Amino acid sequence: MTRSTKTKSAKARPNPPFVLLVDAVEDGHARLVLDDEAFTIPARLLPRGAREGAWIQLSTGIVSAPASDAAALRKKLARGDRGGPIKL
Repeated sequence: MTRSTKTKSAKARPNPPFVLLVDAVEDGHARLVLDDEAFTIPARLLPRGAREGAWIQLSTGIVSAPASDAAALRKKLARGDRGGPIKL
């Protein structure tokens, strides 16, 4: 299979919606469970009315970055960054 064939088939395949359990909502964070994996997201990303014990559907897709926000975000993140190694 050539590289272009892989790209075309990947673009043609729709992303399935995922069904996740809202396991907990605490201190502005929501713990979601997908199959046997749990992860945390900001609770503000939950659909309106979702709470502990609710099942939600998640669909994903790739979109272009908003033109006006991208430059401002890069500038904000670059403030105070002197470059070099990251100190942990």
